[in-house]
Amino acid sequence: MKTTNEIQKQLELKADAYIEQKAQEMYLIHEEISNYLGANGINHIYYINNYNEYKSGYIADRELHFSSASPESIKGKYKSELNKNYKEFIVKKYTKELLTKMEIF
Repeated sequence: MKTTNEIQKQLELKADAYIEQKAQEMYLIHEEISNYLGANGINHIYYINNYNEYKSGYIADRELHFSSASPESIKGKYKSELNKNYKEFIVKKYTKELLTKMEIF
């Protein structure tokens, strides 16, 4: 019988795999668009580095709130952003599903 810590760790690993898959899918969208446009190989991808400042700032200054990263770096950024925003909720969902299967919850 597994302890609750081992079960929690397995659920977190499952969430990590899910997030990794979704980050890869997000990157593949960039790659697909780049290939569609005939731009073989993306050199960098732009993103808003602080959305609140971007949204509340002057329209003329919006370019100041962009950063760029290499395609390899952006995959890591997607993964870290998904982890930060969703991992806890995904683990909770997996936990609830497991408890429901066990007819405990």
